[in-house]
Amino acid sequence: MKSLCFSFSAALLVLASVRAFAQVASPDVIVAEDFESTAVGAIPAGFTKTGAIGVAEGVAHSGHRALQIEPAVKGGRFISLAPDKVAALGGEHWGRLYYKVKTPTPLPVVPEGKKTANIHTTLVAGKTTSPLANDPIEVRLAGLSINGAGEFKYLYNVQPKAPRKEFGVSAKTTQKFTDDWTLLEWHADAATQTYQFFVNGQEVTDIALHKGAGNFEGVELPAAFQTLSIGWTNYQAATGEGFTVWIDDIAVGKHRLGPVAAGK
Repeated sequence: MKSLCFSFSAALLVLASVRAFAQVASPDVIVAEDFESTAVGAIPAGFTKTGAIGVAEGVAHSGHRALQIEPAVKGGRFISLAPDKVAALGGEHWGRLYYKVKTPTPLPVVPEGKKTANIHTTLVAGKTTSPLANDPIEVRLAGLSINGAGEFKYLYNVQPKAPRKEFGVSAKTTQKFTDDWTLLEWHADAATQTYQFFVNGQEVTDIALHKGAGNFEGVELPAAFQTLSIGWTNYQAATGEGFTVWIDDIAVGKHRLGPVAAGK
């Protein structure tokens, strides 16, 4: 009986491993990266980087390594997918990442003559051509607005070139940074002009957009992105040395990719 139970358990373990491999190896999964096979200080093959960013050991959502975004008062530190991977996204894709911010977090620097300040930060962004105005835009698929108390709201926004103005939607609920890993997921569909965003598996409906085919106003999702980048860009100055951030278990594909088990 013990032998039979052991064989059955072993079979279940093998089946689970096969399913996990099938998910990663599926043609619907365009990129899946846990950073475990990347050397410390480097970035995974096929990506390019901007700013001080590289794989570090010792802080990770799963395994032992994650992408570490080095502190900076202002500016972008991110990795960008290879052009062929971006092209494979087409007009609809799902994305996933886990992120963790070093606490206590910095605060916005209040400009001279002002009483308050905010920091606008982007974690996921894609450059493209607007389907509405046919001009260059950056679609920010996962972002934050951080207030003077260090609390934040999630947001979706689009940055066109001047003279057109930036636009977007912000969540109603204010969040606080913790020492826990947070799962972010996003969904973009150009055919229906649909955008969805999820935090730890729950949709943030405040920033969901369902405009319908051909209705580009207020969302402007493209039939194709030219770039897709993941990291941390804060457009206003932060106090101290700035934000230190870790990102792990990133993936993009043609269907919802779901969570990854934490642990070593």
